[in-house]
Amino acid sequence: MVAKLERANVADALVLKALSMDAFSPGFEQYGGFPPGVDSIDWHLTQISTGHYYKIYYNDELAGGILTEPTSDTATEIKLLYITDNFQDKQLGSQVITLIEQCYPATKKWSLVTPYKSYRNHHFYEKQGYLKVGEFQPEPDDVFRLFQYEKQK
Repeated sequence: MVAKLERANVADALVLKALSMDAFSPGFEQYGGFPPGVDSIDWHLTQISTGHYYKIYYNDELAGGILTEPTSDTATEIKLLYITDNFQDKQLGSQVITLIEQCYPATKKWSLVTPYKSYRNHHFYEKQGYLKVGEFQPEPDDVFRLFQYEKQK
């Protein structure tokens, strides 16, 4: 299997929106919503304009996307990572983490957040060397929480 990352462009916005909504549909059912913005074409277009939104390929098939945000010269946040169901359990996520880290060789600290009930994500990120460093409630009156993860290189 060959994983590949390619920078997204404006022409990719519709398909990335559809793929992200498909990938996050179990979360929608569980939490009652998508990650902020993924259901908006304008949000995808804005993220593409940053130059840090990548398409994920499994062999030659589009399988998902990853959005990063450099927060300093040596720190980068993974804002969004999604792989559709058809491409789960193929070691694609592990290869994507390796590839994205190679895109930012100066990054020493990686960070991300993931929902508190996304046990599969917790296991995956911990296998990639991330450690849980905290948690928070985006909305104080809601039980929904996000876990914060970091990886030092």
